[in-house]
Amino acid sequence: MDDTELSHVLSYHVSRPVFNEESFRAHLNKREKRKSSIKEKFLQYFRCSTVKAKAKLFSFIPILLWLPSYPIKEYILGDVISGLSTGVMQLPQSLAYAILASVPPVFGLYTSFFPVLLYMVFGTSRHVSVGTFAVISLMVGGVAIKLVPDDMFVDSLNVTNDSLALSERDAMRINVAAATAFLTGILQSFLAVCKSIKETNVATIIVGGICVVILFGVKEVNARCKDRFVAPIPVELIVVIISTGVSAGINLAGNYEVDVVGYIPTGLRTPVLPDLSLLSAVLADSVAIAVVAFSMTISMGKIFALKHGYTVNGNQELIALGISNFIGSFFQTFPIGTSMSRSLVQESTGGKTQVAGGLSACVVLLVIVAFGYLFEPLPQTVLAAIVMVNLKGILKQVMDIPLLWQTSKHELTLWSVSFIASLLLGLDYGLVVAIGFAIFGVVFRTQSPKYRILGQVPNTDIYWDVEAYEEVQEIPGIKIFQSNSSLYFGNVDMYMSALQEKIEIDPSAILLAKKSLEKKEKQKAKLAEGKKSIFLKLRKSQKESVIREVVLEDPQNVQKRISNIPKPEENQASAEADVPGENHDGKEQEAFVKSTSDIHSLILDFSPVNFVDSVGAKGLKMMLKKYEQIGIEVFIAGCNASVLADLERLKFFDSSTTRDLLFHRVHDAVLHCQYKVASELC
Repeated sequence: MDDTELSHVLSYHVSRPVFNEESFRAHLNKREKRKSSIKEKFLQYFRCSTVKAKAKLFSFIPILLWLPSYPIKEYILGDVISGLSTGVMQLPQSLAYAILASVPPVFGLYTSFFPVLLYMVFGTSRHVSVGTFAVISLMVGGVAIKLVPDDMFVDSLNVTNDSLALSERDAMRINVAAATAFLTGILQSFLAVCKSIKETNVATIIVGGICVVILFGVKEVNARCKDRFVAPIPVELIVVIISTGVSAGINLAGNYEVDVVGYIPTGLRTPVLPDLSLLSAVLADSVAIAVVAFSMTISMGKIFALKHGYTVNGNQELIALGISNFIGSFFQTFPIGTSMSRSLVQESTGGKTQVAGGLSACVVLLVIVAFGYLFEPLPQTVLAAIVMVNLKGILKQVMDIPLLWQTSKHELTLWSVSFIASLLLGLDYGLVVAIGFAIFGVVFRTQSPKYRILGQVPNTDIYWDVEAYEEVQEIPGIKIFQSNSSLYFGNVDMYMSALQEKIEIDPSAILLAKKSLEKKEKQKAKLAEGKKSIFLKLRKSQKESVIREVVLEDPQNVQKRISNIPKPEENQASAEADVPGENHDGKEQEAFVKSTSDIHSLILDFSPVNFVDSVGAKGLKMMLKKYEQIGIEVFIAGCNASVLADLERLKFFDSSTTRDLLFHRVHDAVLHCQYKVASELC
């Protein structure tokens, strides 16, 4: 009997009083909750122990948690390939994005080295590639040009010896960029477009145009053939090397007046304190840069975390970016962000941890200390071409308008307001307008969510918070979860986390543990073939090892240990458990044990939900599939007509996710679950 037939056959009859709020409270006994005093809360919060101190340390410096247990054999090859691929890509981008930031190219190299190493220590995402980023560099360049315009040096630039004036201008702009990074870092820690070209020439246009065509063509090949390549073709580095050689060979700077990178000092700079007198001038821009950089980092981090089954701590990401910018500013770096293109390369080439990021920084370091002078003849128009091509992905977002019109007009309105405000007011003020509009929309449409596990009031079809009344009891094998908020992009992660916490089941951890155990079982099965004699020998060695310890132990304990050694014919698999090189993960074992619980059904009470957007629908569908994979059926109860219309418009339903999982009331869903389980047991 399928689900559709069951829903038509089942019926129920309930006789109960009609309750209003007052009679309902009088009918039941209110559960008293003990309230802690302010002193108790204060002492509990500041109470310190070894475990708590260790947890705080690991939370603040995540590398201490994962690096000691780094599985070299499994991860090192992927991280090396990913690190080298990302480093090769980061090198030309750092030079190009420094031009966007209106500072000499060598400072792009510094920005791609110091902050990347710091993020490796303090960051929680395993796959994002931090460093120079086009949008952040563009915002920094706007600040630098605003505070240190070329007009300040126009008289000096017109004289014969203009190199001194250029150096002075660059030095002042570097101070502005470093001060911006300094203040951006502080803001992130505590808050847990280039100047138009005045002159050009034909040679510059030709060189830039050729580079754009080559970059576009090869990147398109990389995109279409990514499944065939171990790593994408490093077209940016190839273009940089070839153009540098051509420029040096025919002397583009001398013969055709093409601007080149120029002098690149060798070695690392001595750390200096940023110019603190500039902080007030760059305050507003630093706030905008801090928000943009964090938004990009946390967005990319969550995408990769969801794909690979781990979590990203938003507060720790703020700390990591803040420390990277703050300390990096002493080495005269400019603010960093997360590059979408480099992050995708780092993940797609097999990167497992931020070791790949550290290796990419080492590639940049090699250029800084040894080979930087080789890039001095590099035409700046080549770097401009790299910037233009890498902005393609951002510009292509205009193509999302038709999809947003069909799926979510609210998100389309937010997109339009952000775009128009940034276009008319600039990136800094446009960002402020966009954030204000988004906050207004969120506050207007939602409330602070409260999450509850519901139970049944005995002998009724009423379901209430199990923590509210003593008589309310959970139904065996069924968990009923309720949130009094709608499901949208701003709270979908909180919804999933609260659900896992309330029902005490993490499907991602269970699936990872199950996969690990299945892998170990396969290894055991291979060792078990024709090796029965191994167990006899192992049993003998275990007895001998126990007897040798008789001096240190009580004889009765020794005899008990010998008797507890499993015989090969009783439990052959137990002797196979200690496979050489295997590392049993206690957390995976615990998560796997959770999957053997007696919970067979999960009901989501959607009666308080007013709307679901595209992000919420995708998260909900992914959650349904995860729980289904661990043997828990998920049903949705209490959907109103508008929510059902949202799900249908967002194409939530398909052949695997049908409307049979929807019920008008929670009690209908409960009876359905109970009847189905009883039918399967018969």
